[in-house]
Amino acid sequence: MAFGPAFWTAAGFTAFLGVIAFVSFLAYWSLRRMDEVVLRARMYMNRKRLFRGFLSVAIGMITLFALVLAGLVGVAFDATLPSETSLAAFVAAFVFIGFGCYDFYGLSRPPVVKRAPPSEGP
Repeated sequence: MAFGPAFWTAAGFTAFLGVIAFVSFLAYWSLRRMDEVVLRARMYMNRKRLFRGFLSVAIGMITLFALVLAGLVGVAFDATLPSETSLAAFVAAFVFIGFGCYDFYGLSRPPVVKRAPPSEGP
């Protein structure tokens, strides 16, 4: 087992990502547990899209945390992760995060206003 400076740096980074993953999951969970009356009164936007966005970001952050944690365990035991596995987890994490951000972008756009055609009168 190698507990040098590289291990402690990776451990700090892993703890930081763990906190971010935990907070993103708590945000999703607290939104799901919110009272329906309050949720309806506060949200004028599409609820399914909001839930899907929060869940996507939470899954992406948990996947990224798991990847970094697996790398930390690999550093501790002087083992390496297969590059295909690392790449697949990294791409999956950012696809989930990107999908969640796309959902949030859709919520931030103002609704399309349908305008009446101009009149051709005199």
